[in-house]
Amino acid sequence: MEKKYQVLTLEIEKSGNLNLDKLSEMEKTKVLENRDIIYVYFGKKDLYIGQTIDLLQRHQQHKLEIEFKMKNYTNLVLLYGTLIDKHLDYIEKSLINLFIADNDKGKDLKNKRTIRNKTMGNHSNYTTLEKDIDAEVLTPFWEKDLNELNLVNLNDLSEVKNSILFKYSPFFTLNKQQKEIIDRILSKDGNYLIEGGAGTGKTVLMTNLAAQIYKKYDGQKKIAVVVKSNWRRSGKKIFTSYGIKNVTVGTWCQIVSSQQKYDYILIDEAHRLPYKHGYQMACDLKIFKEKGVDHSLKLLGEMGKSLVLFYDEKQAIRPADTPVDYFQKYVENKKFHKFSLETQFRISVNDKNKKYTADDYLKGIKYVLQLSEDNSFDREVFNNPDKDSYFGLVDSIADLFKYIERMNNLIQDSQNRVIAGYAREWKSKTDPTQYDWVEGEKAWKWNSTNEDWMNTENSRKEIGSIHAVQGIDINCVGLIIGKDLIYRDGKVLVDPNEYFDKFGKPKKIKTEIADLNDLVKNIYYVLATRGIDGIRVYIEDKELRNHFIKTLKLA
Repeated sequence: MEKKYQVLTLEIEKSGNLNLDKLSEMEKTKVLENRDIIYVYFGKKDLYIGQTIDLLQRHQQHKLEIEFKMKNYTNLVLLYGTLIDKHLDYIEKSLINLFIADNDKGKDLKNKRTIRNKTMGNHSNYTTLEKDIDAEVLTPFWEKDLNELNLVNLNDLSEVKNSILFKYSPFFTLNKQQKEIIDRILSKDGNYLIEGGAGTGKTVLMTNLAAQIYKKYDGQKKIAVVVKSNWRRSGKKIFTSYGIKNVTVGTWCQIVSSQQKYDYILIDEAHRLPYKHGYQMACDLKIFKEKGVDHSLKLLGEMGKSLVLFYDEKQAIRPADTPVDYFQKYVENKKFHKFSLETQFRISVNDKNKKYTADDYLKGIKYVLQLSEDNSFDREVFNNPDKDSYFGLVDSIADLFKYIERMNNLIQDSQNRVIAGYAREWKSKTDPTQYDWVEGEKAWKWNSTNEDWMNTENSRKEIGSIHAVQGIDINCVGLIIGKDLIYRDGKVLVDPNEYFDKFGKPKKIKTEIADLNDLVKNIYYVLATRGIDGIRVYIEDKELRNHFIKTLKLA
């Protein structure tokens, strides 16, 4: 295969000049003076990534910049070639994100360096050549050239990309629609509602928006980012690592308790904002009582000049989540500008001989769970005979763990987990000697924590609940549909006696059973749409299993 890039490494003399003795005359004139180039300055402790069309002139500019401190650098790496041309913004931004994520593995890294870029590169739009650039330039450049220069800690680029700092980078490349949404919000004050289904990039858009607001106003605007507790630590880490200050990350309770006023409040998972209803978390009840207000959305709206909501009504999973009708009335009364995200980014169906898409899978899941009446999907997405196809039905929990172990071995550095609906009591929470899931002689526990569970040591041998994985990407999923979801007389229903989330049940189950049906089906929709590369499903209720087989025409 023809190499799509070239690399030159130059020494920087004590005077700050470049040593060009080893270059040919053509390299000097055609490359250094008139070429699209990505460059990386590095020394023992420092690193700087940039782009230019005239390297010699740009180097002289850096020499004259007092803050650049040329004495901290010993060498300069140049990257250029056919796939670099006209894609400088994307490659520069990608390398900055990769180096920041690569430096996030502890204090004792062999090749840890401080990234000295003041900004995170120019804004980069989505490019149709993104996959080609990643495969033919960034991966070999990282794993071969930069690794040989001892500039990276994790040689395998896929491992770096799996880090949460890279996945949710506030400087991630956006597609055209995402960029237009950010440009609109930055150009006109007001409230905004951004709706999108699972995997449409709501969280990435949120981190990017916060970064762009910070950049536009030079850190002078106060920004609050409201997240669920399972994402709080990761959110703080992301903004801190990328040098974005004056951004407060917390749960809605923490933001309201701060009693601060904000210029912008960005709310991830806005469908999970609570209102005063039935069983509730203690912090929620305390604030509702203190403030004399029944809706968290109303309280947050009073604290921010501009509210930006990221919303998917199909991902409401508890009775205390803000009702759709109240949400819609609030949005209408406050004159929110509305956007709808349509492109699905998470699920990547790479089955052999496929003619279907990830959208066929999403439509099929909604249809079989009776969350939608749209049956215009290709059922072959559920029937590919290849043993490693995206979807599959299995016969036991043990089979799910076998699948996960196979994927651990098959996909290097992947994050694969078994997850389930809340169909078992959480005995191990108060008694560590207890197991929550038992199947024959095998037994497993629920997730030992909700916050950052995916990155805990025990998560591979535990079963994750909805509260540990909502809003999280997983490479391959083993999903248990427990006995809390059943099929009777042509309908997918909840069995409240088999559903054990005490905060997930309405007080008046008999009169609110229809709402509970929708909430539990939403839970399984969320769980079934976590997997990037594949999913295997075990269904405990035999009639529900037969419904899946018949409706999806499973072989």
